[in-house]
Amino acid sequence: MKIVAYLKAVIYARVSTEDQTPKSQLQEVLNYAESRGYEVIEFFEENISGGVDPLERPAFRKLLEYVKTFNVDVIVMYDLTRFYRASSPIEALNRLRTIMETHNILIDFAKELEIGDPLLRELWLFIKSWFSSYEKLQVSLRTHYAMARLKREGKLYHKPSIIHYYATWLNNKNLNELTRKELESAGRQLKAIVKKY
Repeated sequence: MKIVAYLKAVIYARVSTEDQTPKSQLQEVLNYAESRGYEVIEFFEENISGGVDPLERPAFRKLLEYVKTFNVDVIVMYDLTRFYRASSPIEALNRLRTIMETHNILIDFAKELEIGDPLLRELWLFIKSWFSSYEKLQVSLRTHYAMARLKREGKLYHKPSIIHYYATWLNNKNLNELTRKELESAGRQLKAIVKKY
């Protein structure tokens, strides 16, 4: 049985009155989320100025509550300007870091940020590489927990052996339906048969 550990994601789209509608951002963000293997479970949109602190926005606050309630792993946005048009990129990145640390959430962007300042560009590339490392760690942890759960339940969590196939035949079950007790019983029977012949 192959275990696939998807990261649960929500999408946040923000527009102001002079911008286009959130729907124009949505398809690109959905395509990006799919390419990253994120499982999108909810979508939040807001019509508000980017200069308003994200923590002061009604929809963004609802999003953070949702993230906490449903153990969401990733918030995906179109680009950093959808998150916060602060007075400086450093202020926006600080707010980003604070929210990620406080809510134990990854924030990812479908579009790369265009930054003229070479030092800020390097900082942004570092943050993006951290996103990638964090994402890999989360997938690894989810896979580990999923395998531990299956092991506790006595279900198959690795490549099947001949005993697994024998147990499926004995119990008329699929591989993923076998219990530990059924596997152990099949193993004893198979050993007895081999020993006899």
